[in-house]
Amino acid sequence: MLHIGINGRSLFRLMTGVQRYAFEVTRELAGMAGDDLRVSVFAGREGRGDRSGLPLRPGLLPAGGGAKGLLWEQAVLRRMAARAGVDVLFNPGNVAPVALRIPQVVTIHDLAFMVYPQFFSHSFASWYRFVIPRVARESSAVIAVSENTRSDLVAILDIDPSRIAVIPPAASRSFSQPVKREEIERVRTLYKLPQRFFLSVSSLEPRKNLRRLIQAYRILPDPVTEEHGLVLVGAGNRVFADPDIAAILRRDGRGSVVSPGYIPAEDLPAIYRMATALVFPSLYEGFGLPVVEAMAASTPVITSNRSSLPEVAGKAAVLIDPESIEELAAAMELMATNSGTRNLLVERGKLRAARFTWERTGREVLGVLRAVASGEPLPAPGPPGA
Repeated sequence: MLHIGINGRSLFRLMTGVQRYAFEVTRELAGMAGDDLRVSVFAGREGRGDRSGLPLRPGLLPAGGGAKGLLWEQAVLRRMAARAGVDVLFNPGNVAPVALRIPQVVTIHDLAFMVYPQFFSHSFASWYRFVIPRVARESSAVIAVSENTRSDLVAILDIDPSRIAVIPPAASRSFSQPVKREEIERVRTLYKLPQRFFLSVSSLEPRKNLRRLIQAYRILPDPVTEEHGLVLVGAGNRVFADPDIAAILRRDGRGSVVSPGYIPAEDLPAIYRMATALVFPSLYEGFGLPVVEAMAASTPVITSNRSSLPEVAGKAAVLIDPESIEELAAAMELMATNSGTRNLLVERGKLRAARFTWERTGREVLGVLRAVASGEPLPAPGPPGA
């Protein structure tokens, strides 16, 4: 029997892209447990009383953010995994114990901390620049969420390509399911959203390029801003929050810019369904999960022509230069005024999103874990998203 241990530190933190990946893959792996597969999810004391149904093994110490979380990951987790006798440890959230004697696999979502170190706090960037290259080189295999991340791992960290498996994430099933009108109106009222709006879903960090997005919105023609607001969904934190975003939002300007902050996952499908388009002009992404979520929710997408985003979007989105405010504004005006283009992107987007499933992600992650545990080469990848 194969016994997989999972680093559950990400499962009890604010649900953003990496945390969503960790939860969905963990759930898929746990669902495949049976006569020949056992799964143990190691967590801190935050996991006590959890009702997710996951096979949790919570400990006594916290495993959240900050120094306590790092201590748990580097010291407590290794002891928990050794005592449980796991054959391989899976780390879904970028970081893993260093110098671990048990075979392990780590998913690295992106190398933003190396490509754009100026966008992170000094302490965070320094820790990641120390630990992630070491973990990537020590791990038996590395999972990259896109070909772009794989290329960065090879070019920047000099990781052997034969040790990297590219396995993309997906949108949760809730995004492709119908949303009742009453639910849409409940969410609209709860977050005080305008009737029509452009939508941004991202953390409030400089890499997400929200300053240019706001500038682009404010140069749109009057009829567009009179009819459409701009809704910025997401929160910042002390690691990489953009301190100037709040000041920009307070400035008088044309149109209506609304920032409801962090919104829980259960309300996001309704918000996507309301939007005229998702606008995701990020400067750099390992994958860009909101792009696939929007496509699954029948929402047209405008996104960047950089990093992984063309790879993820294919021909199902309008790709723009994220540093061109004028190009971004032109794409937003197109979405607001051309129903034919919107409808075409909706149909292409639904087909595109259907290529990414958590079932496939979980199955391919399990294949990598089995190969590592048995000392075999990594399995050949499945059909690409492109």
